[in-house]
Amino acid sequence: MQGRTFGAHRHVDTTTAKIWSLSRSHGLLPIHSVLLGHDGSMTNLLELISRCEVALRTLKQSVVPCPSEVADLLAVDVGEPVNERDITIVRNQDGSPLLYARSYTPLSRLKPAFKADLMRADIPIGEIMQRHRIEARREILDVGYLSSDPRLEELLACPGPYLWRTYNIITQGKPLITVKEYFSTSLR
Repeated sequence: MQGRTFGAHRHVDTTTAKIWSLSRSHGLLPIHSVLLGHDGSMTNLLELISRCEVALRTLKQSVVPCPSEVADLLAVDVGEPVNERDITIVRNQDGSPLLYARSYTPLSRLKPAFKADLMRADIPIGEIMQRHRIEARREILDVGYLSSDPRLEELLACPGPYLWRTYNIITQGKPLITVKEYFSTSLR
């Protein structure tokens, strides 16, 4: 039997290639690539990075008509009611923000108990899904780099540059939630 290197011909997906390109062009650290490409619980990952517990702070949450750019990501009709939620994840030790995110969830795809937990403030999405035993996967749709942004400077309490990623949480073959997250390149 002829020896082969396991995975030697693995195809690199476009998101991974884009992360590598951003890393090279902006001199990002390996941890930034991990943050951009991670497809698990961001709350858990941020606790590991910051070496302390973190908390979710809800900045805004309301039911809104689904915007057109989000409707495409969620495969729903424009104007369908969605839960829009803006949050920051902060270090428990000192309250310093680590990440800002906005998510959209079509109400028509939620069971009542899940919807009730989602509408209550300050519960991470991953925790809600675990509580309701929802099997899901995260599909990263796009990643990017922002040199500066006044709103992010205020929300994350530090100047740019910033990295962002957009992903869907998919369950039963349909997007359940779409999320766009931002964090500072000073996060290490």
